Amino acid sequence: MAQGKQNEVLGTINHMKKKGSLKLFIVVLLVGALLLLIGMLGLFDGKDDGNSKNDGEEEKYSEFYEYKELMEDEIRSVCESVSGVESARAVVFFDGVGESRYAQNSQIGSNEKTEYVIIGSGSSSHALYLGEALPKISGIGVVCRTGGSVSAKNELCALLAATYGIPMTRIYVTEAG
Repeated sequence: MAQGKQNEVLGTINHMKKKGSLKLFIVVLLVGALLLLIGMLGLFDGKDDGNSKNDGEEEKYSEFYEYKELMEDEIRSVCESVSGVESARAVVFFDGVGESRYAQNSQIGSNEKTEYVIIGSGSSSHALYLGEALPKISGIGVVCRTGGSVSAKNELCALLAATYGIPMTRIYVTEAG
C-alpha cells in the first residue's frame, strides 16, 4: 500500500515536470515555508523582540517624567501666584520613581503582624495588586524674580513646604539672573 502512494506521488511530480509547473510549485512551497518561519520568529507582529520587562520599565519611567513635568509646572504656577514673584522655574526631586502597592492585612495588638492579601489558590495565587504609588517629593528648587525680597523667598519656602509636605530645609529659592 505504501508502494502505491509512493508511485502516485512520483506520478504527480512527473506530470508537473512535463507541464512546467514543478518550479512554480517549489517556489510557492518555499515562500510558504519562509512566511511560516517569519511568523514563528515574530518579525512582523509590530512589536520589538526585546523583553516585555524593559517595555514596562520604559513605560514606568516615561510616566514618571510626565508626572515630574506636571509637578514642576504646578509649582511654577503656585510660585507665580504669590505677590512679587515673577518668571518662576521649578525643579522637583523625588525619592524614587514610585512603587507597586499591594493590599495588606494588619493585625494590631500584642502580636503586631502585617501580611499581603493573597487571592487565588495553588499556582494561580498572587498578591492583590492595588496600583502604582506616586513618587514622594524630596526636594524643590525654584529660580524666580522676587526683586531681591527676602520675605517673598521665605513666603515661597513656607508655601511650598506646607503644600507638598516637605521640610523647608529641602526647598531652595534663588533669584533669577
